[in-house]
Amino acid sequence: MFKKFVLKNPFQLFLTILLPFLVSTVLLLFVQSSLLSRNFENFALKQVYREQLADLQYTSRNVSTLEQTARSVSTTAFFDDIVTDLLYTDIDSDDSMKYQIKLQSYKNIYPFLQSIYIYNGEQIYAVPRAQFIYDRTTFDDQGIFPILDDIKNHPSHSIVLRKIPNIMSGIATGAVKDMYVYSYLFFDSQVASGKVNEAIILNISEEWLRQSIHSQNDAGGSRIFVTDSTGMLLSTDHAHPLLANLSDKPYIQRINASKVQAGNFRMNVDGVDSFVTYTSTDAFDWNLVSITPYHDIVKDVERMKQKTYLFVVLFIVGSILLTFYFSRRLVVPMSLVIQKYNQLEMEKRGESYDRKQQFLRKIMHSKGPLSADELRRQFLKYDISLDPSAAFLIVLFKIDHFSDFCATYSRGDRSLLKFGIVNIVTELMQQKAAHECLELEEDQVMLLLNVDSLDAPSEQLLLVEWMQQIQQHTKQFLRLAVSVTFSEPFETLSQLNFHYLKTLDLSYYRLIYGHESMIFSEHITVRTEDFKSSQEKDDELKEALIQGHFQEAKDALSAMLKDATAYSYSALSSMFIRILLLIRHAIEVLETNHAMKVDFHFNAYLMKLQKMETIEQIMADFSALFDRLAQELEAKKDNKYLKLLDMVNQIVHRELANPALSLDYIADEVDLSPPYLGKLFKKHRLVSVSDFINNVRLAYASQLVATSTDTITDIMEKSGFSSRSHFFTQFKKVYGLTPSQYRMNAKQSGYSDKRNIDFPESF
Repeated sequence: MFKKFVLKNPFQLFLTILLPFLVSTVLLLFVQSSLLSRNFENFALKQVYREQLADLQYTSRNVSTLEQTARSVSTTAFFDDIVTDLLYTDIDSDDSMKYQIKLQSYKNIYPFLQSIYIYNGEQIYAVPRAQFIYDRTTFDDQGIFPILDDIKNHPSHSIVLRKIPNIMSGIATGAVKDMYVYSYLFFDSQVASGKVNEAIILNISEEWLRQSIHSQNDAGGSRIFVTDSTGMLLSTDHAHPLLANLSDKPYIQRINASKVQAGNFRMNVDGVDSFVTYTSTDAFDWNLVSITPYHDIVKDVERMKQKTYLFVVLFIVGSILLTFYFSRRLVVPMSLVIQKYNQLEMEKRGESYDRKQQFLRKIMHSKGPLSADELRRQFLKYDISLDPSAAFLIVLFKIDHFSDFCATYSRGDRSLLKFGIVNIVTELMQQKAAHECLELEEDQVMLLLNVDSLDAPSEQLLLVEWMQQIQQHTKQFLRLAVSVTFSEPFETLSQLNFHYLKTLDLSYYRLIYGHESMIFSEHITVRTEDFKSSQEKDDELKEALIQGHFQEAKDALSAMLKDATAYSYSALSSMFIRILLLIRHAIEVLETNHAMKVDFHFNAYLMKLQKMETIEQIMADFSALFDRLAQELEAKKDNKYLKLLDMVNQIVHRELANPALSLDYIADEVDLSPPYLGKLFKKHRLVSVSDFINNVRLAYASQLVATSTDTITDIMEKSGFSSRSHFFTQFKKVYGLTPSQYRMNAKQSGYSDKRNIDFPESF
């Protein structure tokens, strides 16, 4: 079989010659690079482990030195006579200075000491402090007493990390309120209660250990910190605060469970793949831990690995291109022959498909009887899988949203998508029943099925399930929705044309059932009597449109369409024409009554309705038409009102000096009733007519007062005020000044120059 495959295609033959060499070379490069990468990675890990272990051991030696020094200082102090006095006697406050100087000398000798406490059971002596002698109630570092009272957990020569008050807080600028220290405890005796009677406490600065660890962090780029045997954090770490409990961390648990003094492992630490190195100290039973991101260790190895892989990829690409070049040079003549053969084969298959489609269309349009033997010969010729002697069933698919489909895709793309529908139907029905697919009108695909008998109902559950699968696959792969219509089973292909036309008529009931519906002739129940539209509803729709009650018009239209859906599709179509005639008549009345022009063409709208596929679409389109009519009518009304209000404005300015100017006077001028005019004016101008007249008169009067030399009485008369007291009251109410005061202010501000008076047109 392999030999036949190779000899069948010379191009494959040539590739077969080079392929083993190419594959073996690539495998060799990959294996070699993988081994080298692993060796380099192990070498890098060993290097990092040695460096980190050296850093940790350096810190461990510092801790051991710290412990030995603290033990030596505490022992020396214990045998010092002055310290002995403080431990076992009460000293006189007059002699306290020499004791304080002695303790201070210890602190000065050892710079890592932050402070020293001497405790004798009742009093505590501390340096440096604001005072030297304290009792248990007055000492500011109250945290030391619970430790002294619990020698079970804090024995002599143990060390405790804790927070104490900073004596420099409030004195030195930027000094923190509290600070961390390592308290080294030295006891000589104890009582039965477990409390300490005499103790020396050396408070070692936490900064000392922090600086030692930070110097190692800066040098190696790792996180180095200290924990005790319980997992408590005893040194600063940017990921956790001091005294944080890390006992629940998997890497701490692994370190505590380890039986070796030093070691390393790789683990995910706080979400980062890391390399962990650890060692334990001889003093205090502490663990020193160093954590380095694994990526930082192997980044150079990874960079080298990427370069190697890039080289391998370039080698593969170059080899393939070279192989293709030589193979093409050798097999171009044969390839051209094969290409021409394949092209002829495809053309033959395409012609066979087209001839089959033409033959099936010929049968569908044929109305005479067809010979069963002749049909078998033709079916065999065109490779048609149907049995002419069996019963048939038509399933008609119609593409939903066809207008959008045509607008989105070109004619060529639409043909490809329809062919895609045929392929989906053929693929899903291949093992289910004998069938053939036929492409019909632009939005139709017909499936012709063999059924068991004429008694088989078209809506059987299995058939419905098959069609639902076709709908789902069409929507998933082609993004097209299709509606499905089933015919009644029929006996011979000579009845195909009759049942196709009947099924096509049935498919128009998609208008009622909606998109992606399944329509069965058994489910269509229509009223048999002639459809008669209600004259009352017709008049209700027309009157609502003429009166501008568009919501009532929508309700009336919805009721009319609902009544028509109980009849046949032809009755529904005739209802659409009747509705359009009513709408056209109502629009003509609106155009006449309101001197407006509506863009509505009966024939164009009828063609648009005939392309709509569901009642919901039709109702939505009619609603949009009614909304547009409402907007145009409202705009016409607003324009009419604006002209009326402009006329009122002109009358007010023209008759300003007329004392008889009023709402009644203006209403008589514009031929409207005073209440209606007053209501209309206030709705659009937000002010009453009388207030508007008064405001215009006051504006005119104020300009005359400021710019003319007329008397106040003359100005009052020119402005249309008949009452002097009323004029003065209104003027002062608006401007806050009497007319005389207003004129004086205008002259002082240089406003008395002569100018044209142009009072406002509206307020």
